[in-house]
Amino acid sequence: MSKFKIIYTILLIFALGLFFGIFFGLGYPEIQRAEYVSTECAIDDKTILSKYCCYKECSTCETASASAPTCTALESQWNSLSPETCGNAVLSNSSLTNVCPINDLKGECDDGYYCCSECCSTCTSCSTSCSGTGSGSSCSTSCTSYSCNCACCSSTNNHSCQIKCPICYSVVLKVTYHDSSYKPITTNITTEYREDLNGAEQFLAKYRVSSTVRCFYNPKNTSQALLFIDYAVKNWVAIGITASFLTIILMYGTWYLFKNNTTIFQGYKYRILMMEIALWCGTIIPPLLVLIDFIPFTNGKILWTLAVIGVTIGWTPIHTIACMKTRGWSFISAFTYVNISDNYSFRDQYYNVFIMGLLCCKV
Repeated sequence: MSKFKIIYTILLIFALGLFFGIFFGLGYPEIQRAEYVSTECAIDDKTILSKYCCYKECSTCETASASAPTCTALESQWNSLSPETCGNAVLSNSSLTNVCPINDLKGECDDGYYCCSECCSTCTSCSTSCSGTGSGSSCSTSCTSYSCNCACCSSTNNHSCQIKCPICYSVVLKVTYHDSSYKPITTNITTEYREDLNGAEQFLAKYRVSSTVRCFYNPKNTSQALLFIDYAVKNWVAIGITASFLTIILMYGTWYLFKNNTTIFQGYKYRILMMEIALWCGTIIPPLLVLIDFIPFTNGKILWTLAVIGVTIGWTPIHTIACMKTRGWSFISAFTYVNISDNYSFRDQYYNVFIMGLLCCKV
């Protein structure tokens, strides 16, 4: 396999992974929320809950002590504890304080194998290019150096890390609403605020018990409800950027395949360009717009219309070239004259365009 194909394959795999990762990680959950049904929720109760939200911080390349627990086990153990329980244990001098995330020194854990640094060799790649012919030719050689044969040269089998456990907060509203069959549903709506206690208190103050608010429930699982189904613009911008990156790579790939297929195109660059336009602008890209129909604030009928118009415009260069080759420039001249003449109404011009299009495609 050539160097170009290897690089292209790596870029294609990277672009596919990046696009699908961001799409299903950020976009698809919002698409699923588009199916939620709007209704009225009565607030029965409200509260702020606290919990430990532990995370791992690791040193550069230190080795954990022999008695240190594994990071996964320690993080899971501390996340299962309640800040209220640990706080009461401290006040009562209970033995539970020995297992609560109170003292950072007890947060050391063993994260297993870790490569601290890599050592690489230096390789050189040279290429020679020549210009001119015969006795007047000249050649030059250029070389580039790069890292190769990399391997881990410093590592530890017991990487030392620390488990940090700040307190995070969430607002829980107990609500009751009716589904499409008028069956009463009682469930909790939880909004996470991480370590922002002030934000959680301000949010809680907006809602009072026995009041009614607009909410949205999942028709496939009526126990799931949300106060908002807003869509993050930054998520769809990220999806659009990754989709554009993937499209450019695929378009270049099809161009490369068309260019090297001498059986069909026989070296005529305009044929390659026309096929590229027909494939992407006229066939693939317009229907892809319809995928945005998953997003509720987009009118699906408008997108379908734009897709059809896009297909038509995309195939216009191919259609024009076919007309020029089968009917010659005289057809294009007649077509232009008919459409700019003041003696024809818009309806007549549209009719003439339709008839000439049929004549052009007739073999």
